[in-house]
Amino acid sequence: MFISKNEADHFSYEDSIIKDAQITEDHITLQVDALIVEPKNSQNTNFQRSYADTATVYFEKGKILKGIKEGYKRYDANDKLLEEVADQELDDEQLGALLAGLREQYLYDLKEVGSKKTTDGEIEKSDKNTADDESAVNGNVGVHQYVLGIEMATDDITGVDADSYQLLVSCSEMKVSWARYLNRISQ
Repeated sequence: MFISKNEADHFSYEDSIIKDAQITEDHITLQVDALIVEPKNSQNTNFQRSYADTATVYFEKGKILKGIKEGYKRYDANDKLLEEVADQELDDEQLGALLAGLREQYLYDLKEVGSKKTTDGEIEKSDKNTADDESAVNGNVGVHQYVLGIEMATDDITGVDADSYQLLVSCSEMKVSWARYLNRISQ
């Protein structure tokens, strides 16, 4: 069993699909297929980009702080702006619907943002920010904060009309575990 702790930036999520999601009062667990382990990951025994078997992404003491539906800009062939839609913060009902429908959706990004614990155990405020959220820099929630990028699957093969979301998550620790490696990624 391989277990990586707080190394979100040592994975690639470009092909990842959420197979299952469990969200409770005190943790968040995602089962993810097609997660790529990067060479710099402390658990990468292949020393090159490789797919992990189905991986468990676990946010210990995880809380969802905010959900955002990503906006977009649509242009014509002459680069003329046709439509612009701003990011939209999700209300509780919309967030609940998003969380209930996470199975078989794409996890296209997962990155750490916000506050971190210093060597003396204090929480250090960061100037990093995402989705215009101040809680990521106020140090008033978990030690680690992550943004999950989720794209909803669509029947449209172009993916143009797919909705994308960001979830801001606070936790005490993020662990990714998997039992074995699958194929190495050829360049």
